[in-house]
Amino acid sequence: MSDALSVLKDNYNVSHETLSELSSFHDLLFKWQKRLNLISPKTINEIWDRHILDSAQLCRFLPKNPCCILDVGSGAGLPGLVLSILTNHEIHLVESDQKKCAFLRTAISRINLNASVHETRLEEMPSLKADIITARAFAPLPRLLALTQKQHHPKLRFLLLKGRDVSSELINIDSWQKIRVANQHASITSEDGCILELQCDDVS
Repeated sequence: MSDALSVLKDNYNVSHETLSELSSFHDLLFKWQKRLNLISPKTINEIWDRHILDSAQLCRFLPKNPCCILDVGSGAGLPGLVLSILTNHEIHLVESDQKKCAFLRTAISRINLNASVHETRLEEMPSLKADIITARAFAPLPRLLALTQKQHHPKLRFLLLKGRDVSSELINIDSWQKIRVANQHASITSEDGCILELQCDDVS
């Protein structure tokens, strides 16, 4: 925890209260992992670095003013619940698995977060006109774009935590003529990882 805690304090202005909320989320995730496959079992002792800090790094690319964020395939609440703890943005979590939704609702209630859970398949989710869509370890880019098509609108941004296969996922990005790669930021938690930023310019 020490390295992740140091980075969070130095870069994300984490107060004692916020740290307490992150600790509560950590403990809930650890407890529920015994019943649900929320994260890789190999990373159960690295929740702070591999999951919380990895999710928190998205804060660098969020607007200062409150906005609407749609976190798809939320599962373990990564990055959605971490962003809800660290920011004042309106967070919507989409998850189709009933048991994982139970975890998300429990975490929101226990930590008293301003976030909403939508228990539905992503492709059936009505358009929220969200400002930003986030996802982590959810689906390859072509499938993610197809599943979120109802959500696409001008000025929509995607902030996606991606791994070493991101280059292969981008091969057919040109087939989505109204979505472009705006930036690709280096991850602070993985040498092979990145934050892929996409921009939806026009869907008229």
